[in-house]
Amino acid sequence: MELKVNQLSKSFGTLNVFTQLNLSLHSGQVYCLMGSSGSGKTTFFRILLGLEEADSGSMEGLKGQRASAVFQENRLCESFTPVDNITMVIPGRSSRSRKQAKEELLRLLPEEALSRPVSTLSGGMKRRVAIVRALSIPCDMILMDEPFTGLDENTKRSVIQYIKKKTRGKLVIISTHQEEDVALLNGTLINL
Repeated sequence: MELKVNQLSKSFGTLNVFTQLNLSLHSGQVYCLMGSSGSGKTTFFRILLGLEEADSGSMEGLKGQRASAVFQENRLCESFTPVDNITMVIPGRSSRSRKQAKEELLRLLPEEALSRPVSTLSGGMKRRVAIVRALSIPCDMILMDEPFTGLDENTKRSVIQYIKKKTRGKLVIISTHQEEDVALLNGTLINL
């Protein structure tokens, strides 16, 4: 997959978020968007997902591609367990899906957390559930909007290893405020 962004512009009223953005992004690569708050990272993701329209410009390579996302908000079903949150996105839900969901979650969470409602989990645990859920959806492109929020340094490194393993061959775009994340992800920096 190659995604080409041509002269993309977006504004809200008199506020220009970005102007004439040009990018060429390829599968098998991790791209790290960096920029100050309000520089357009989340807006760019929303345009890629079809949740927002650009004012002008075009994108090539999205047609027929499946995307998954980690939003800034976790967007989990709070009364469901982590296992239920993952199982609901696995195609062909079955007892095997529950086993698969549990195996994936155990890579990032303690076993005692898997049977509790998500509402009882810490912010960092919820973030990890949101990441596992996004990476459990069959897709070609993964968008992650500040996925490491609420994670301590050791946990972040474990999550990054998990992301790298689960996204091989896919187009991955991650927004971050930490330059060290670019190196940890073996990513390509894009400044917005």
